[in-house]
Amino acid sequence: MYNFANSTNNPGNQGRQFDTNGNSFNLNTFLLQISKPVADDKYGFTTKLRTGQDAAALNAAQGQAGNNFAVQEAYVSYAPIAKLTFSGGRFVTSEGYEGIDSVFNPNFSEGLLFTFAEPLTHTGLKANYVVSDKINATVGIVNGWDVAPDNNMAKTFLWQVATTPAKGLTWSFQGLYGKELADPTHSSRTSLDTVAAYVMGKLTLAGQANWGQQTNDPATTGGAGTTHWDGLGVWATFAETDKCSTSARFEVMGDQNNANRFGVPGAFTDGTTNQTGKEITLTQKHMFTPSMGARAEFRHDWSNQATFLRDDGSAVRNQNTISADWFVTF
Repeated sequence: MYNFANSTNNPGNQGRQFDTNGNSFNLNTFLLQISKPVADDKYGFTTKLRTGQDAAALNAAQGQAGNNFAVQEAYVSYAPIAKLTFSGGRFVTSEGYEGIDSVFNPNFSEGLLFTFAEPLTHTGLKANYVVSDKINATVGIVNGWDVAPDNNMAKTFLWQVATTPAKGLTWSFQGLYGKELADPTHSSRTSLDTVAAYVMGKLTLAGQANWGQQTNDPATTGGAGTTHWDGLGVWATFAETDKCSTSARFEVMGDQNNANRFGVPGAFTDGTTNQTGKEITLTQKHMFTPSMGARAEFRHDWSNQATFLRDDGSAVRNQNTISADWFVTF
């Protein structure tokens, strides 16, 4: 990683969740997955164990800072009848186009929507029903956003409808509703998220839209107001060859009424009432073998507020970073 504005790595990259170091070699992650798919015996399980700097960031999001080992997912699945599967434990959120496992994303860095509009994981129960070969639906009850033991007496409701309406086209609509602040609280949070992707030969196009609000937000005057945030992201990936591909991403996200989503989880806020952040990212990927590859990336972030910090501590409205990673899957 290299940040053009603060090459001394103090304070590092602003508005990032995993790739926060501005001038450093990093062991981002070692991820081990142990799983058994649901088969004729009707049960299965998935466990993902992570270590490295990404594990520390994952733990920090769950209020467990200072630990470089994380249980990203650990859940059991049971299918009592065909097409219906129950799962219980910790699992990643259904929101968003990008996932925690960066190696499977189009870009190396995760974007604004992933970082500020969505949770990472949930702990609880969910059920998935395959309606047809083109539609499946999921509902669940969980503790909330990135909390293992719940921080209040209420639970969060989640849902998703995922479809493949045509060849090469996928679309999903998912959301969350519940109390996310610590008791005592009368605040409730709603998140609505939709993702679509279309594959046409060597070109893959994708888009995501997210809208959220929090009622009785303590950040508002008197703690009785409602805050909002919304964002939009588009991705395009073109495979020049079976080994080389280029991906571009553009995102815009804004908050209103001091929603301060840019302050969660990083220092990407200046305390103003409304803020809009944008970013554009270009990533070149090359696979040396079917399981080993590397990526090079340039990313430009900018905001209507001066929230990016330089070496001398002064704040500016933009940030430029370059990065490269080397990965192996097995």
